[in-house]
Amino acid sequence: MKKNLICFILFLCLTSCIKTGMKPSNLVSAMHKADSLNLLSDSASISDYTHKSLIPLFHLYNSSKKAIILKYLTKSKEKNKLLLAEELIKKNYAKINKCDLIRSELIQLYNRYSKCSTTSELSQIDWNKIYEDDQMYRRLFNKYSNDPKKLDSVGRLTIEQDSINREFVKSLINKYTLDQILEQDCDCSASKTIFYIAQHSDMEISFRKEILAYVLKAKSYSLNNKAYLIDRDLVSDKKKQKFGTQLKFDLNTKKLGSSPIAEIKNLDSLRYEYNLPKLSIYLKYVNKVK
Repeated sequence: MKKNLICFILFLCLTSCIKTGMKPSNLVSAMHKADSLNLLSDSASISDYTHKSLIPLFHLYNSSKKAIILKYLTKSKEKNKLLLAEELIKKNYAKINKCDLIRSELIQLYNRYSKCSTTSELSQIDWNKIYEDDQMYRRLFNKYSNDPKKLDSVGRLTIEQDSINREFVKSLINKYTLDQILEQDCDCSASKTIFYIAQHSDMEISFRKEILAYVLKAKSYSLNNKAYLIDRDLVSDKKKQKFGTQLKFDLNTKKLGSSPIAEIKNLDSLRYEYNLPKLSIYLKYVNKVK
């Protein structure tokens, strides 16, 4: 019985791909190219490529990839592509992972067709303000990189702000539970902000581990953010990372590279599953913008 079921599932997969003339490996290649264009090319190029090459295959991708396709499609902000995105969201919102849409305009479109309470006490929290508080001092690191005194001051202010943010989130979790907070996260800003606060909890690793334990069980949580949390936790425990998200500066090459990775073989396949671009493409991007 089990063997027959497996054969039937494989048959459905193959017939679906035959209808579009695409093999599963080609679906991956098409998305890899889009990931590369998103990081290394202009907005028009990624939007046009997505419209031409990914939209016809939209139905073949999982809920997370569907969201990413819509994000890429609308990067150029062209009206016709936004209208197409709205049409696809309207027809497929139950099959799209909302928080992977990233763009606020896409999430707003999604919320037109799904149910999400915006009247609760939790929905009134300004998570975007808390996110900005998390980032404001970090944005000064490069500016004062050649001024040790100011850099030290910025570092201390960052640690203080991280503690304030962390205590605020902990108080909310104690009052509502993390489940309730994220269930009422209509614009996905709570999910994003809590992710960054957990990432930046090197002074209280137990808090990051608490968030990670929840994230690992949450089916709808952003896979991309999940990978970053897993790697950050491994590196902080002085272990090799899994996905290659944690970077370090190489004094010899004067470039950013990946911290040690546990398993290089099939790394890009694993990264693909978690909505991360190929490592070579990502390193090219970060060294271009640093």
